[in-house]
Amino acid sequence: MAKKVKWQMKGDTISACNCDFGCPCNFNAPPTYGNCQGLYAFHINEGSFEGTKLDGVTIGVALNAPEAIHNGNMTLYVAVDQKANPKQREALGTILSGKVGGPFQVFAGLTTKLIGPEFVPVKWKFDGPNSEVSFGNKMDIKLDSIKNPVKGTPAGYTLQFTAGLLTDRSELMTTRAFSINHPEMSFSHPGKYGQTFKFSYSGEGEV
Repeated sequence: MAKKVKWQMKGDTISACNCDFGCPCNFNAPPTYGNCQGLYAFHINEGSFEGTKLDGVTIGVALNAPEAIHNGNMTLYVAVDQKANPKQREALGTILSGKVGGPFQVFAGLTTKLIGPEFVPVKWKFDGPNSEVSFGNKMDIKLDSIKNPVKGTPAGYTLQFTAGLLTDRSELMTTRAFSINHPEMSFSHPGKYGQTFKFSYSGEGEV
């Protein structure tokens, strides 16, 4: 018999994609190169799923879309911190499936192929343009500040959304490194778009 469940989680995000600085997708415009290859790494500072605490777990969601994300036909690769216990793994699998609402429901509706979740060691550092994250040898991002092209000095940019899907505010950066190394998804785009933001998601549904 199906039961209704509720979940919530708050934390920090490190993200990157193959677009130029700022990413046109943030402005409802087509991706810089027509396709979208990106990664969102979510570190849960506080979270729960029907009594199961999710605090301290990091999730990686990589995507490969042949066009703009909203056109669908995406491939998703999901990796989860291997230190997650069995109950946390089950809870996160349900959340990431999109069955219980939240922004992951939107991603699920646009996905035609799902890889994972795989459970791998995670290294996490959230520190503005010094932020970095790695999921074993499968995925990594190392951020950097955007540099003034004349003076070479760091430049900071903040993007405020009126109705953002994943956040209402993000800090825009670039990447020193950004790569996905998986048999079914592989690409590398250093020197392109990077960002950090805070997230707060919740949802409910029947499982």
